Amino acid sequence: MKPRLVIIGGGIAGISCGARAAADFDVTVLEAEMQPGYHASGRSAAVSIESYMNEVVHALTVESNVYFRAEGAKPMSCITIADAEHGAELDAFLAEWLPLCPQIREISVEETLRRVPILRPEGIARVIDDPNTLGLDAHGLLDGFRRRLVAAGGRVVNNARVGRIEQLAPGWRVWVGETAFEAEVLVNAAGAWADQVAALAGVRPLGLKPYRRTALLVDPGRDVSAWPLVHRAEGGLYFKPEAGLLMVSLAEETPSEPCDAQPEELDVAVAVDRFQQMTTLEVRRLGQTWAGLRTFLPDRFPAAGFDSRVNDFFWLVGQGGMGMQTAPALSQAAADMLAGRPSRFAEMLSPARAF
Repeated sequence: MKPRLVIIGGGIAGISCGARAAADFDVTVLEAEMQPGYHASGRSAAVSIESYMNEVVHALTVESNVYFRAEGAKPMSCITIADAEHGAELDAFLAEWLPLCPQIREISVEETLRRVPILRPEGIARVIDDPNTLGLDAHGLLDGFRRRLVAAGGRVVNNARVGRIEQLAPGWRVWVGETAFEAEVLVNAAGAWADQVAALAGVRPLGLKPYRRTALLVDPGRDVSAWPLVHRAEGGLYFKPEAGLLMVSLAEETPSEPCDAQPEELDVAVAVDRFQQMTTLEVRRLGQTWAGLRTFLPDRFPAAGFDSRVNDFFWLVGQGGMGMQTAPALSQAAADMLAGRPSRFAEMLSPARAF
């Protein structure tokens, strides 16, 4: 009989970990909402960018991209644009990322305008292009791992908000209302709520910090399917093709309590203003607007591993908006560690670094 594994959190981290771990464990995923991926995972920008965040995220992304390409992920490009005042940001970016991503290249203003004709040429001084970016299907990725979990005998329980956690000798008992789920191992994949879950279990929190990010949809009135993802070098705005429209994000980080994040009117207005300053497109009517939480540890590396002070309590947290693009590699690393197998990511992802 397989040992029992309860995973708290049905976002991409919890679902993918459950799917990978189901070969070694009898897996139950507890999701507080009515469906998996309701919060951060369901509001993802759904791209995979190798030259992003830090070396740990880069390594997980490169390994995950092997999986994505095998699954038919759409190749795309990511360009970063500097105006005359922000060339230094591009130089810093190149110094950091060229050693890891030699495919990055500087491209001309003319090429940039051919690829994204709505850009204002007077706002473009220099451009770099990362051609190894992939467009992801967030829903398909989440549902694919869910189906894999169920096919292996695991289960996902929705509307399962955890109210109490007891440590047994050994193992755990997790209460959802009057229903108890027992397991030999407990995985905390609760995203922005992960420190709260840890407190319920009597485990010292890691110091996770959620931040709100705003996005909206704009109708460009033309075919944008072949356009790249476009960043400003100084940050504060990006846009990308999204189902025939343009998804525009303010790319902000506003500290937030764990919650069902909603867009603020001011943030939406700032995003529209910056987009119109960067492009010749006049936004007359908005499509959908939304916000999501990106949750980080202080060092901005994810954490995956057993707690060093509490037996059989496993952390899988701190993806910080990179959960989709790192899910294949991170879930395999987590499943290996849970089963006692070696993982090359174990040391760099250890939650012990937070103490």
